Amino acid sequence: MGFIADVLKSCFSRLKVADLEQLIRQWGYLNNDELSQLDFSKSKLCVFRDVLSFCEDKKRHKEALRKVNDLDLMCTVKNSTKKKWTMYKLQDKKSGSKENWYSDPEKFKRKLQQQVDLYFDSAASVSVTLQDGALWCRLYLPSGNHFMTANAVYLIHYPNSHCFAISAFKVSVQNFLFQCLSNLFGYHTLTSMNLSGLQYKSLFQLAFNKLGETSFGKLSDVQSLPFISRRKRKAEEIEREPNLRSEDVAMKRHRSLSLEAAFGEYQQPVLESLRFKVEAKFMGKKNIENFQDNGEPFRCCVKFEGPSVLDGVRNLASCGLANEPLPKHLLRVNSLGTNNFVLKSKEKS
Repeated sequence: MGFIADVLKSCFSRLKVADLEQLIRQWGYLNNDELSQLDFSKSKLCVFRDVLSFCEDKKRHKEALRKVNDLDLMCTVKNSTKKKWTMYKLQDKKSGSKENWYSDPEKFKRKLQQQVDLYFDSAASVSVTLQDGALWCRLYLPSGNHFMTANAVYLIHYPNSHCFAISAFKVSVQNFLFQCLSNLFGYHTLTSMNLSGLQYKSLFQLAFNKLGETSFGKLSDVQSLPFISRRKRKAEEIEREPNLRSEDVAMKRHRSLSLEAAFGEYQQPVLESLRFKVEAKFMGKKNIENFQDNGEPFRCCVKFEGPSVLDGVRNLASCGLANEPLPKHLLRVNSLGTNNFVLKSKEKS
């Protein structure tokens, strides 16, 4: 199977049958006559073979390869939650250099391709599209003659921001990849924010909470950023039902106000995990007979996982299943902009 067929097969494997026709039409590579010959009521395999046949019949290998790369990027945009995104930020602006910001996808693609050509083989390809205010980019960095999904790197960037959401990539290309992006924007390098998840808009919102408006352009631009949530959370039962009476209404009201002060009135950014690496003094000596304290810290890893751990933590406290007030390392996730923490005992002065 050729390279084009491999990429096309990867696209079809990720698409739902219900989305197939719409995406193929949006793709824009097949003409009306070719589209009319496709029978989308058949299996995905049959449609795949027909589309591949049309691509091969055009006898324009470079154009067909570029277009199937674009289709692969469209599939990623459509199924963004199928990938794990990690946040990175530009670090150390180059002295005397001008910051370069891009909002036009074609210009961004052209400039990035120039950088990629400096570090990678000429077979490396770049695809860019603008979707919901963000630049979506696909870099394919080949390591052989066959298509491998692991060689495709995807990134999301909001114009005028210092942050990127980047999919998983090989360690072997990290230095070159970071150098390409930092050179493109006039910085020395990228650094990890230790923030990752499936919902890229939530990740950008948390990055915005940490870095502030100066890292996301002018205030007028910030107010219109599409990842800033303006949806209010659902009211609690005691707030929804005016006729509901609780025996401890004062305590619940106090708890509700305390949580609103800590988390705000809007829905929380969606994180699927919180990870705490603990290196602290062991506090359970009295419960263990003949415990030998060698002075070494107690080490463990605590991980919260779920569809939305921040909402989960809030709900636990709201129901009285978590002690109030919550510890700072749970309350400050929104402002710290990370979901990987190291907790250590305080050093005695």
